[in-house]
Amino acid sequence: MEAWCKHANEFLGTNLNLADLDTWASWRKLGISREQFFQFLDEAWDDWETIPPTEPRLAEKVRKIARSGQIDVVTGRSKESIKSAKSWLAEQKIPYQRFVRVPGWKDKIFLNYDVYIDDAPELMPLISRNPKMWGILYSRPWNRTVPELRQVFRVESWAEIPKLVNQISIPADGTKPEAAENPSWNLYTES
Repeated sequence: MEAWCKHANEFLGTNLNLADLDTWASWRKLGISREQFFQFLDEAWDDWETIPPTEPRLAEKVRKIARSGQIDVVTGRSKESIKSAKSWLAEQKIPYQRFVRVPGWKDKIFLNYDVYIDDAPELMPLISRNPKMWGILYSRPWNRTVPELRQVFRVESWAEIPKLVNQISIPADGTKPEAAENPSWNLYTES
């Protein structure tokens, strides 16, 4: 979304930064249409080489998570930005098994992953309702108002995730649940 801010600032003549995006529906606050918001997002991906990772050493942190199960990158982004997103992942050396595009963020829940690592605020309540799913909410300005939810952890850094993955995989009684023997992860990409 840093790249989105840069692109939007150039077009709108504003001085937006990441902290200004305190809701995913920021188009309402900015006085632009939803379509224009997502057009800016697609256009930001045209210059994918300049998009920074969400934090330093991201690939190393994701590799630590990958030791615990299969990682798939799941996105609801447009078809037009898929090639750029895959190029970005390769350039950043982010490990994953599959790249899955869904029509929208709500459709991620139907993939039935064991653990979802995501920044989508609306996805976490859906995960919380399913006793077989766990959510790890990566803190971003647009998801700060998500309340505490059953089976959902909030993290400020990717470095926190491996420990949570181990807690999820190994219950307090020491047994390993069937679903956690080879867990699958939904890993989001951020623009």
